[in-house]
Amino acid sequence: MKNNKGFSLVELIIVIAIMAILVGVMAPQLIKYIEKSKVSADTQAADSVHSAMLTAMMDPEVVNKSAYNANFSSYQTAKSVSDFGTGDTDPIGSAALEILGYTTSISSATELLKSTGATDIQVQIVGNNKVSVWVPGSDSRGSKSGSPAIVVE
Repeated sequence: MKNNKGFSLVELIIVIAIMAILVGVMAPQLIKYIEKSKVSADTQAADSVHSAMLTAMMDPEVVNKSAYNANFSSYQTAKSVSDFGTGDTDPIGSAALEILGYTTSISSATELLKSTGATDIQVQIVGNNKVSVWVPGSDSRGSKSGSPAIVVE
């Protein structure tokens, strides 16, 4: 009587085939969840920029600077976070960057962004106290349609 210990080659191939099928079924779902978490991180970054802008606009030290009014009007059109100035030339952007933890300007908004297709954070002041912040080129589905789906107001 033979005492066979272990698995045969056929049994091992069957187990490997079953594992490959499971990985093939689960991989797309995992990739989708990873992209959703990156979009969530981008939404959080946009919310941080929004809060920093509102805080900067309400800071009396920023409002009393001579360049504030001219600078305020420059934010009436969409402005990229990487275009925020520093010092007295851009008191709003400078204060917002300081609140976000940057001592100099952000070289590229991709330092803040994680999701696929997201390349920039846009900021616009609408009216007196309303700030809109959005991330073009990204959305919760991970598609790269170019429409700004991450919007914080």
